Amino acid sequence: VMLLALSGCQSAPAPPSGCTPATASLHRYRALTRQLLCDTGAEVVHHPLRAGRTMLAGEAAWLCSTGRGIFGKRLGLCLHGLPPPLCPCAEGLDPALIETDLQPAAVQLYPDGLAALIVLEQLIDSAQRCIDILIYTWEDDAVGWNIAQHLAEAVAANRRVRILIDGGANLIFASTPADGPSRNDSSKQRRQEKPKTAGEVNRVVCWLAHQPGIELLRIRNPFAHFDHRKLVLIDGQYAWAGGRNFTHTAFFLRHDVTFTLQGPLVAEWQRMFECYWREQGGKPAPLPPPTKETPMVANAAGRLVENTPTHHSLRRALYRAIDHARHFVYLENPYLTDNGVIVKLARARRRGVDVRILFTIQSDTPSINHTNKVTAHRLLAAGVRVYLYPGRIHTKAALVDGCWAYLGSGNFDLLSLYRNHELGVIFGPGPFLEELNQRVFQPDFNPDWELHAPLPLTAVDYAYELLAAFFL
Repeated sequence: VMLLALSGCQSAPAPPSGCTPATASLHRYRALTRQLLCDTGAEVVHHPLRAGRTMLAGEAAWLCSTGRGIFGKRLGLCLHGLPPPLCPCAEGLDPALIETDLQPAAVQLYPDGLAALIVLEQLIDSAQRCIDILIYTWEDDAVGWNIAQHLAEAVAANRRVRILIDGGANLIFASTPADGPSRNDSSKQRRQEKPKTAGEVNRVVCWLAHQPGIELLRIRNPFAHFDHRKLVLIDGQYAWAGGRNFTHTAFFLRHDVTFTLQGPLVAEWQRMFECYWREQGGKPAPLPPPTKETPMVANAAGRLVENTPTHHSLRRALYRAIDHARHFVYLENPYLTDNGVIVKLARARRRGVDVRILFTIQSDTPSINHTNKVTAHRLLAAGVRVYLYPGRIHTKAALVDGCWAYLGSGNFDLLSLYRNHELGVIFGPGPFLEELNQRVFQPDFNPDWELHAPLPLTAVDYAYELLAAFFL
């Protein structure tokens, strides 16, 4: 009985903040604070063993990152000296880099935001029995409402719609609607027009929650662990995933990559969603009769990776790939703050590997802009080729030696690799990897964007880089 009590029981479903009269008028930060405290308390009460394991895992991750930051990055990189020349004569591929247990998949890339939105709408409209959504932010703007309307129409056509949305993202990252003031308006005016209450930031979410036939649950955030995943499942046969949230900014103002997936991996994601739905308090429902499977022409082979506060298969896969690179490592990500990734990239370059990264110093987050300046300086000194995207970038992609690739929701920072919930796909050798290289990496390695000399740095830049390495 004691073991059963400690192992935990199912928590009650939680409505999004702002969807009830008691929370609609709360300031979004106050609602967030109350939500985090309640979710943490519920986790400790209902899942004491898991809560303890989560706290221990968090402390271990922080200590590990601290050690890599002090000894590997700040001391080790300074002692390496000048980087060696590239080594184009490296023989073949490292057998340890070749992934095993891969499943065939049909993958399509959508670097263009409009194309990604159109295919999402088409998938929703073509659903025959069920639509399951796992999303991080869903803003009260034209794109958010457009997707919501498509889902409402799907319910009217007797399709089952279930939505799991992170409880904190909208409250933290609420922004001015895309059809609001222009960039020429003063920053003070734009700040005044930002939504302030929980009801305002979650307006489209609350509208969906009150639609007959739509099942919507808020994902709990115990210990301030957030669910950063973006996934749409259609009839258990198609998946829409990547880095884009349901916002105007995600589709039209940021450089990002979405992909669709068909094959056995979709069934694995569907099983994951079912388990997570029940964990968040959702009622299990009998599956509708299966639809006829659509023929698939595989162009890739892959396996799923994830990150949770206690399980880090994404981090292990990324570290392992960089460690076994012999020819090249290409990375695109705006949040390259994980000490382990930075140290391993520098070590790969010292082995003669061609290492290239693309990020930006024009993101939405000033602290990341300061941090990326210092990271660019460290990697440039290590011989890594650094490219600065002239705008906002949100891509999460990696390609190693033309035989290993990653796409998903996870960034290459402490939050994504240790704390938050993330998902992605590791791809092995196949035609899709060359398409990824030609359509994403090669166009983004624009000679005009390459950094050839260190950026001017200040004490503020170094201070933010120190904080980001330990907390972001």
